[in-house]
Amino acid sequence: MYMPPFQRRRGMPTSSDDPRLVVIHPPELAGTVLRLSRERQSLGRGRTADLQLDDPHLSSFHASLSHTAGQTSVEDLGSRNGTTVNGDPVRRPRVLRDGDVLQFGVLRARYEEPGGTAASPAVRHGEERLVRFDVERQAGGHINNVGRDQHNHYVQQRDSFLREVAAARTRSLRLIWLSLALIFGGCLVYLWGSYSAFSSVGSGVSDIFKYIESSGAGKPPSLSNLVGEQSFALSVALIGYTVAAGGIMLFLVALIMHVIAVARGRKVDSDPRHTWNAPVRRG
Repeated sequence: MYMPPFQRRRGMPTSSDDPRLVVIHPPELAGTVLRLSRERQSLGRGRTADLQLDDPHLSSFHASLSHTAGQTSVEDLGSRNGTTVNGDPVRRPRVLRDGDVLQFGVLRARYEEPGGTAASPAVRHGEERLVRFDVERQAGGHINNVGRDQHNHYVQQRDSFLREVAAARTRSLRLIWLSLALIFGGCLVYLWGSYSAFSSVGSGVSDIFKYIESSGAGKPPSLSNLVGEQSFALSVALIGYTVAAGGIMLFLVALIMHVIAVARGRKVDSDPRHTWNAPVRRG
């Protein structure tokens, strides 16, 4: 099924006084104008995204843009390919300034404010892309209302869910790095302890043979010192082994957490258990 390069959801009026995003890359979308209304909007390739762009590198709900109190901010919604502003990764809501260049995956767009000095690229075909609005036939007593408040509620639910998924992915990645550090450190400690234990045994055996070859001349080697050194080295090796084993277990748990979080994020616009994916009943 053909999907236009850009489609705005119904119920979102805009004006020339609204800030906007002008796509500058990729070439097939260059010049596309995304006008930002005075409310929170989601951007992505999902069919229910407020600002829908047909780009395979975008997540279904890639980012959200909010325009309140005269300021526009962008927030990444746990997207797979990330969001940046002027090359800096967006890890929390970030206020935009006129001329900022945003990148969603590989798609780049310039943020422009009304009366700003940022230069706009020429819009393809000399005009903004036309947006098609389909309004179904309605009759008194059976008015089909999209329900703007309900839509906003669903957007907030979806954004909250995506933030939760992003937080879970961040936690799992941190645990993965921590587990790798524990495994690496535990292995080093284990190897050092094992090497020290074998070295002490070798040194003790060598001292005993030397004492025997000298026909008992000199001071005999101390077995208590040998046992003490071995006990210490073996204890260190056991500690290293325990740390490495704990790191392996933590790695497996963190990996499972990460896989679950990624799967939840990918099914955000297809899982029928989510309220925003429920079919709309028309009266």
